[in-house]
Amino acid sequence: MQKSRCDAILLLSGGIDSTTVLEQLTKQGKKVFCLIFDYKQSLRKEIAVAASNAKRLKQPYKIVSIDLGFTGSKCSLISKSRISENRSFEQIDSATPTSYVEFRNGILLSYAVMFAEVNGINDIYGGFNGLASGQYYDDTLAFIKSFEKAANVGTSPNFKVRIHAPFSTVSKAEIVKIGRKLGIDYERNTWSCYKNGSTHCGKCDSCKQRERALAQGGK
Repeated sequence: MQKSRCDAILLLSGGIDSTTVLEQLTKQGKKVFCLIFDYKQSLRKEIAVAASNAKRLKQPYKIVSIDLGFTGSKCSLISKSRISENRSFEQIDSATPTSYVEFRNGILLSYAVMFAEVNGINDIYGGFNGLASGQYYDDTLAFIKSFEKAANVGTSPNFKVRIHAPFSTVSKAEIVKIGRKLGIDYERNTWSCYKNGSTHCGKCDSCKQRERALAQGGK
């Protein structure tokens, strides 16, 4: 294996969760290689925001382009299906959303594990937020630990990978509280909207969850 100067790999998007993880790791003095995925998602702006945050914190990054469209998924982030709007929090918290990208984190983690093994990096992080961000089954700690076990079975015996999900049992409001203490300007340096407008739409599931977390997370 090649040896890397990086301490960890982070699956980085432009959202609240992974941006907070990035800030935490940076404040801890870690050199973090950020993997930013362009899977032709509707929220294209998050790619630029993620790259901007990596640059701002002087962390190396790579934008990785992949094509999930061949699967025929009807997910509203990668197809022409309508993005859910104006749903109640009860609806958001209880049913699989139209924005569910089937096995997305499994796919992205597979890229991260290969990169980790090739470069001798043993720690992978993500902003996995359990089911607090919606009914995303590959966001849970149970999934992450199962994937970690599979990754260690499927890689060289000389390589050990640890997949970290520091926010898997934490509410999004609590993440915001943590981030505020770290000095994160969420309004300026994160993007959550499933649409690609100039401002957050305030209607999609992600915007509604974002607004609630920012309100509850304090200033």
